[in-house]
Amino acid sequence: MGNRYRLIQLLGSGGTGQVYLAELCDPGCGRMTGQSAVPRQRFALKVLRAEHRGEPELVARFEREAVAGARIHHPNVLAIEGVEAHGEGDSERPRFFVMELLVGLDLADTLAFTGALGMARSVRVAEGAALGLGAAHAASVIHRDVKPENLFLVHAPDGREQVKVLDFGFSHLPGDVAEARGRIVGTPEYMAPEQARGAPADPRADVYSLGVVLYEMLAGRVPFAGEYPEVARRHARERPPPILRANVSAELDAVVRRALEKAPEARFPSMEAFRAALLATLPGGG
Repeated sequence: MGNRYRLIQLLGSGGTGQVYLAELCDPGCGRMTGQSAVPRQRFALKVLRAEHRGEPELVARFEREAVAGARIHHPNVLAIEGVEAHGEGDSERPRFFVMELLVGLDLADTLAFTGALGMARSVRVAEGAALGLGAAHAASVIHRDVKPENLFLVHAPDGREQVKVLDFGFSHLPGDVAEARGRIVGTPEYMAPEQARGAPADPRADVYSLGVVLYEMLAGRVPFAGEYPEVARRHARERPPPILRANVSAELDAVVRRALEKAPEARFPSMEAFRAALLATLPGGG
């Protein structure tokens, strides 16, 4: 790949791309065998799937993920190390992009293994996600697809669990032209009501989605399950069912319910405010 990266193995495939384990190596290493190449550092390298290269919407999502991720520099956001563009005349079109290599599990797999998380761990995961999303908002990037699959759990150098926000393929970027009203982006079970209606989304839509993720960590289920548009109707009209777990304090339940308010102005106004409310529910205020 560009005579700079040697692909080692396929790590996984998603909706738009394939992710490989890759090594940064000396110039010309692509002509060498694995034994003679000199590895320097390992990364995750994402390549647009060949069958999608003629599909403008998926190409745009791939490009958006690279551009949005590269705008944000924060420990709680997956780092984009570089973007390799096409040749002359197409210099703004990413061919592949290089990410930091993460070792761990995403939150969706974690919940599949463990079920509901404890109160303290749920708060810490949500707090880490809020830090990353707050950094995105400070860069004028709205994620619009916050869900457990896009929150990755790794161990930080100090041994504590750290959250990395992934996949900005559905994000809204500075300078974006207004999207056609009624276009729905995101995942129905985690969408804010205004997002499900196709209305413009601001950072409070991400607050709502992270509130759904927090609810799921505490209850072991999402508040509303099903297919679009029925699940969107329930998000817009119904109150979330009670969490019904003894280890969830009244203070944390109130935080969840405020994050899940139907009207954006009734929610936390920012990720910073959401995070502060989360920390206040822990013994000693965090």
